[in-house]
Amino acid sequence: MLKIATVFFLMYTFAANATDCFDKAGRDYHIDPDLLRAVAFRESSMNPQAMNIVSPDKYAVGKMQIHSQNFSHLSRFGITPQKLYSDECMNIYTGAYYLAIAFKRWGVNWESVGAYNAGFSQKPEQKAKRLKYGKEVHQIYINIKNQKTLR
Repeated sequence: MLKIATVFFLMYTFAANATDCFDKAGRDYHIDPDLLRAVAFRESSMNPQAMNIVSPDKYAVGKMQIHSQNFSHLSRFGITPQKLYSDECMNIYTGAYYLAIAFKRWGVNWESVGAYNAGFSQKPEQKAKRLKYGKEVHQIYINIKNQKTLR
């Protein structure tokens, strides 16, 4: 239990600098900022310098772990991997953008949250990954909300 409390204390410490970005992105995309925080915590433990490299062509950057498969689409808006890595707010806004796409496609539910990580494929293994991810983010989200009520 102490470990969980420590993790959430650290999460709020790291999140303090990006609080406005989560709040603003949440407002602009009509997503609870705490849900965006939960996704960021699940993706990177709120680490703005996080990088998950699978191969030179497959990697994810920043707090929201924006995946390289999205880079060609994002380049149309002038968003580069370097900007996503160096600009914490851009990374958060981009994550909110992709979560909003999932909500628009499938509605606001935990499987849509899971699509943020596991995509939209209807294959049973991808559905299982979406549900697992959604459940994990849901638990983090509940913990964030509970921490706020304790303040």
